[in-house]
Amino acid sequence: MPQNYPTPSVVRARRIVGLLVLGGLIWGAIAGVTAVYSFVNGFFNPNQNSTLVAGADCQPQLLSLEAHVGTANSELQNAFNPGDAPYFWFTITNTGPVECVFNLGSSVTFYSVTSGSDNVWSSKDCKAVPRADYVTTLLPNKPLSNPPTDWQRVRSSGSGCSITDGQPVVPAGGASYVLRAEVNGVISENTTQFVLN
Repeated sequence: MPQNYPTPSVVRARRIVGLLVLGGLIWGAIAGVTAVYSFVNGFFNPNQNSTLVAGADCQPQLLSLEAHVGTANSELQNAFNPGDAPYFWFTITNTGPVECVFNLGSSVTFYSVTSGSDNVWSSKDCKAVPRADYVTTLLPNKPLSNPPTDWQRVRSSGSGCSITDGQPVVPAGGASYVLRAEVNGVISENTTQFVLN
């Protein structure tokens, strides 16, 4: 008996259906892998937010913080003569594409001074400093600085951070120190070195 072979149009139709099914399987596999990756990434990075909303809380990874040492007039200076107090301040920049709000208050702003491995001074030890919140809007790529605050060239401890607290004066005569700033959990990216003469 003669065999019935499918017509060329039927063969083409079957091939097209087969390709569509294969394409659907490949697309499904890619979508599944992407979904698993997104889930795992979100699980291990719970604070990562892919959608930035203007006016929302700032994401720490999109903030750049720099610590500065200088004069009471916010002029940078890295060496201080006897009797001259170094002043500390910070500059924070929102590197994200939209404005966000962040607490820059004294309740969450701290400075630390080290010399080598020696933790010399920390504003967290200060007792008389008023602690308050200051929540403000940070515009994209618009640096914002706070007023300078002086360091009395003394050590700090659990009993205080100033001369009136009875803290001892630190060595000078060319001694080198490093300043770091912390604002609401964000640590300054730079390490500012200065000298006390």
